[in-house]
Amino acid sequence: MLSEYAIQHYKGNFILGISNGIFFNIGLAFLSGSTVLPIFMAHLTDSKVLIGLATSIENIGWHLPQLFVAAATIHYSKQLGVYTKAAILRAIAFLGIVVSIFLLGSQHNELLLVLFFVLFTFFSVSGGLAAVSFIDIVGKTIPPNKRGTYFGMRMFFGGGLAALSGILVKTILGSYSFPTNFGLLFSLALLTVIFGLGSFALVKEPVLANPRPHKSLKENCREAFSLFQTDATYKLLFLVRITIGAFTLAYPFYILYAQKTLNIKPEAAGIFLSFEMLGYLISNILWAYLSNRINNRTVLLLSAVCSVLPPVIALTNSLFPLPLVLYALAFFFLGATNSGVFIGFFNYLLEIAPEEKRPLYVGFIHTIIFPTYFLSTLGGMIIQLTDFRILFTLTLFLALVSVYLSCRLLKFKK
Repeated sequence: MLSEYAIQHYKGNFILGISNGIFFNIGLAFLSGSTVLPIFMAHLTDSKVLIGLATSIENIGWHLPQLFVAAATIHYSKQLGVYTKAAILRAIAFLGIVVSIFLLGSQHNELLLVLFFVLFTFFSVSGGLAAVSFIDIVGKTIPPNKRGTYFGMRMFFGGGLAALSGILVKTILGSYSFPTNFGLLFSLALLTVIFGLGSFALVKEPVLANPRPHKSLKENCREAFSLFQTDATYKLLFLVRITIGAFTLAYPFYILYAQKTLNIKPEAAGIFLSFEMLGYLISNILWAYLSNRINNRTVLLLSAVCSVLPPVIALTNSLFPLPLVLYALAFFFLGATNSGVFIGFFNYLLEIAPEEKRPLYVGFIHTIIFPTYFLSTLGGMIIQLTDFRILFTLTLFLALVSVYLSCRLLKFKK
């Protein structure tokens, strides 16, 4: 149940949360891990492992610190201060990336590569510092029967504008040479990310009525592990999340495979990005409806089904070259998977987590998920040792496992 203060400020908080999601979705589209980032990295290195690692870093940094942040801050009566401080650090790190691109240019690729990894890691870890606070604030300010709409609208409007941004990505990549093109794209990303962070920092957060007594970091971490051991639904949700998330194994390599087999130009990244954002956008209408009216288990199950289709399309292309528009459907279903697992996982987690233990539930599961985000790096190693078809076959197998596990989740009736 929401507090009286949360009910009083519900509309304003809802709008600010939607604004945050819109700006963030647009910003991250200019930094897309399936299109823009792999091509940027390919200018700096030929290593598929490093290209995969760059895609992994954002998710690793976002997930890894969450248990420790949750354990250190769970006794706080308000979480917005933690979010705001982390947001400032995040903006500073990304500004450093933009400045590095313009200053170093194409003359110092090795130094730019090192600085990018350092600053992008800092940017991503700062996101992880803010994540537990963000989710806890959403749990305090948005009622359960509105969370599907809340996340759906964030991603629907943000995804719609991000899809249009694909046209801008195509234009900038085709009109300017390296590094000016990526400097401009990342500058746009920085601007929209700052607006997004600022929007959520204005949310009116209610004070927790009965905050937990202060415990040591070690005690809170031990309690979080105990919750994971004893809550079977929590444990199954973890397995569902990592198997659906295994689509990241091949995530940055669909576009590189298209360059190899379909002879596309770099500016085709804008077309693929638009397809990915359309999948993200259109599926959100379905995910929000299912989350609000049916259950989040169905959202996760259908997201798992969507994760099966991109490797199927890529493997079909290995048998005979597909038209560009058919291959682009792989990106459409990547977008649908991404949005579905986000809405379904977060809302299912909020349903099973008791309010007083919510930061521990959120922080622990995200921290133990983080190793899966090395999968893109592993995908690069698989390609270097074998070929693309082995990678896509393994991705397909894990996607099918995720469908099976999703069927076993409990249904929470709306």
